[in-house]
Amino acid sequence: MAIPSIITSGFVKTLSGLGNNSDSIIPLVAKDVISDCALVHTYKKEGGKDDVREKAIEEFGTGALWLFGIPSFRFLIDKTIYPMLGLKPELDPRVLNNKNKRFDLLHSFAKEDEKKVFDALGEKTKLFNKINLPFTNKQMYKGVYAAKFLASTLLCAFALTKLIKYKQKTTDERIKKDIDIKRKKLEKNQIFSGSQNIYKNFQDKASNRNISFKGGMAAAVGDFAQDFMFNPLKNTSILDGFIAGTRLKEGRKGERAEIGVKEIFQAVFIYLLAQPIQMAFEFIGKKAGLPIELDPKVIFDPKLQEKLLASVNDIKALKDSNDMLKSIYNLNPKSSLVEILANNGTIPVVKDKKSIKAISTFKPIDENEVKKALSNIESLSSAMSSIKKIKAFKTFAVLGNVAIAICAMGILQPKINIWLRKTLNHGDNRNPAIVQKEKEMEKALA
Repeated sequence: MAIPSIITSGFVKTLSGLGNNSDSIIPLVAKDVISDCALVHTYKKEGGKDDVREKAIEEFGTGALWLFGIPSFRFLIDKTIYPMLGLKPELDPRVLNNKNKRFDLLHSFAKEDEKKVFDALGEKTKLFNKINLPFTNKQMYKGVYAAKFLASTLLCAFALTKLIKYKQKTTDERIKKDIDIKRKKLEKNQIFSGSQNIYKNFQDKASNRNISFKGGMAAAVGDFAQDFMFNPLKNTSILDGFIAGTRLKEGRKGERAEIGVKEIFQAVFIYLLAQPIQMAFEFIGKKAGLPIELDPKVIFDPKLQEKLLASVNDIKALKDSNDMLKSIYNLNPKSSLVEILANNGTIPVVKDKKSIKAISTFKPIDENEVKKALSNIESLSSAMSSIKKIKAFKTFAVLGNVAIAICAMGILQPKINIWLRKTLNHGDNRNPAIVQKEKEMEKALA
């Protein structure tokens, strides 16, 4: 592959990831990491001397745990627990729901390895292929996935809590070091001894604060819980809620208002407004005759025109079908329409190297999403004369959505908090909680 093609392919994949605001953490991570850089820079210029260290530890540490935490724990479970039980982590337990996912139809269309897994669902699970367990494979698929969701979320939440505690500990150690330097300059007299005891009591009091894990994870069952279990973005939102609660609980006196402002900005611009902003851009594009609803991997495909023409009959067949799901599985996996829908993330496929081998029965297919995608494909096909403008506007829309969140969280939010500091603390731009702690320790030496 030529270098220009590699660069183009990388750009399209990046744009595709950033533009998925429904079930991907990629936009979240991009917004968070870049806004954290802007936030730290703002506090470095306008905040107190301890702000940069605390913000860097907390924000970049949180970002790292978001990026690697839940996916890493899930990957570890996929590579250990599933093989021990002889299960396939690729199988989405939602397809095992006879009532809603039409299991029999999926079973009939399953190919090769997938069919073997479906055939064995009624068998007893074996540990290490030797020890029979009192559960069927079908039960174990559902149970292990639920356990994976709970374990990865709670372990990551625990790590995040420890990170927040570590941030505060480093500040306490810095203050202690400054006090120790001053203490060494004082004469060893009764006043010093008294202050030493006061300081010790202060430290003991600070170290005795415990973290309690009170959550509604036990209630994470049923359809509502499934929405969070199978959606990485919503799974991460649980962590964000936990982080917000922990930060407010562990927040020192004088800084909880700042924490509240930050968490509100985080929730609004990462979760609440991401999709509405995307839909607003799509609405503008539609009004301007520039349909951008489809994934960049579809819009930027160099053979798009050819594939659209080849998909006309298949699109009509699907739209006229009385059983769309069955018609989808009857499609030729090598067809242009299957490739378009797969690149759009609408249907799951099994790939052999770079070519599509089959439509996967291991993942559920949402018929409403397929109908929406077919409509968007037809809209794009009708506007192919403006494809250059469509590509440009799609790029602007994706990057604009990210930029809005970054500016709000990384620039506007810290400036608001620093303004509040100065307003409430007579022009002092330092963290009021740290200032208060320093005063208490200084008073202990008086």
